[in-house]
Amino acid sequence: MVPIDDFGSLEDNRTMHPSRSGGRGMRPHSLGASAFTLIELLVVIAIIAILAGMLLPALARAKYTGMRAACWSNIRQQYLSQILYSGDNRGKFPNHEDGSPDYHRLGGRADSIVSLMKGKYVPNSSILICPITRKSFGRKWLNYESMANFADANTKDYGGWDTTAGNVYTPYMWFANFTAAPAMKFLNSAGKVVADDPTSEPPWPRNENELESRRAFITHRVSDSPGSALWDVGHLGRFGQGSQSKPLWAWSATPDQPVGQADGSVINRVKAQIKPRARGGPSADTTYYY
Repeated sequence: MVPIDDFGSLEDNRTMHPSRSGGRGMRPHSLGASAFTLIELLVVIAIIAILAGMLLPALARAKYTGMRAACWSNIRQQYLSQILYSGDNRGKFPNHEDGSPDYHRLGGRADSIVSLMKGKYVPNSSILICPITRKSFGRKWLNYESMANFADANTKDYGGWDTTAGNVYTPYMWFANFTAAPAMKFLNSAGKVVADDPTSEPPWPRNENELESRRAFITHRVSDSPGSALWDVGHLGRFGQGSQSKPLWAWSATPDQPVGQADGSVINRVKAQIKPRARGGPSADTTYYY
């Protein structure tokens, strides 16, 4: 006879060894309690996707804001380099008869901006590389990636500041002392040339006596040369915009335009504020927007 006190132990033994009782005493394992169902997994994935959709645009905006700040810093340094040059040259800026303001040397001129300012006034040519336009255009125009590059693998005639190219163009237009034939014209708020109109864009400065806050000094190129090309070479701009004149909103992807002013300040114009402000060079009807 089994003692009464041992019945519990016997039952426990039978439970622990199902082979003795055919499994009738086995306690089932609760696997489902700790596992995700398919619906729960899909819900988690959906939540992650929503959060990613919310965070990625914010990260992209933060990155763009950082690159834009670097561009503004470049503009300020370029401004200072020209002010230092004028201070050493009786208030005069370098000769700038270069077809369009984004060219800093044309035809290999010995008295070009590059020849006069490289080294002493612009010791680091990387200030001429905008991180935003480099991303947009650096693979097409290699000198937008580095001032040490020629424009492409098939030319030695066009390139950056640190090349021997006779024709040097950059992501930044320099307006100081720019000379065009016929002379540049400046537009009013309606995009027209009207003498003595107080809303007209002030002429670009020719010397340090004209360094007023309203005068533009440096910016990227967004221009329309009718029948030739629409140049959308500003922030997030695009190639291949055609040659037929049309409203700016219809061809320019540039969301904003930084403009270095002649007093050293930098303003940022959103797209709605980018207007046609100057006309001339390289052709009499080329219009510049900023």
